[in-house]
Amino acid sequence: MKVENGNTFTYSIHNTSKKPNTLSGDCYFARQHENYMLLSIADGLGSGPAARFAAEKTVKEIEANFDVDSPLQLLELSNRTLQGSRGSVVGIACIDWRSCSCKYAGIGNITCISITPQRKKQYYLSVPGYLNGRSFHAIERSFPFHPGDTIVLYSDGIQLPDNWEYIVTEPGSTQQVLQRIIHQMETINDDATLIIGKWDQTSPSSTSF
Repeated sequence: MKVENGNTFTYSIHNTSKKPNTLSGDCYFARQHENYMLLSIADGLGSGPAARFAAEKTVKEIEANFDVDSPLQLLELSNRTLQGSRGSVVGIACIDWRSCSCKYAGIGNITCISITPQRKKQYYLSVPGYLNGRSFHAIERSFPFHPGDTIVLYSDGIQLPDNWEYIVTEPGSTQQVLQRIIHQMETINDDATLIIGKWDQTSPSSTSF
């Protein structure tokens, strides 16, 4: 995925269900716009088909409004579609090439962290709650994000290993980083999604498994 000044943005995604051969209640969305990269995770409340239904509705609404570069506005649009559903927690990150920044808005237990090559971390906080068609309060925050920086976005089915910041900043592709983390992290009996994205100068690639 090429971005300005010859840089590239690469990402890899890990998505699994609580039980083998069943639908995951986690859904994700990742796509590059000319001016930004949009990454999102939606985790339907509970598990099974009802959780999947809520999460799918959320990411489909984000996809339908992909030209909107405000995570908070995307949360508001998604919320309107969830009336009568079980509900979903959501985290949305927007990395903007023009301003070298990352905007984030989230509700519920989705975690978003950016980290520099020098291992300086920035936590993007989600507010408590979930989307279900009712009114909610969330905040959009923006922090610097530059070439060489990495973003880590994950649902509550993921528990990063204690040394994750060293794994993420080691040389290697986002797929290699993702596999190292999965190999070392503690397994949790839950639906799980983890996205690793990096603004770098390597060859474009994106993987999901």
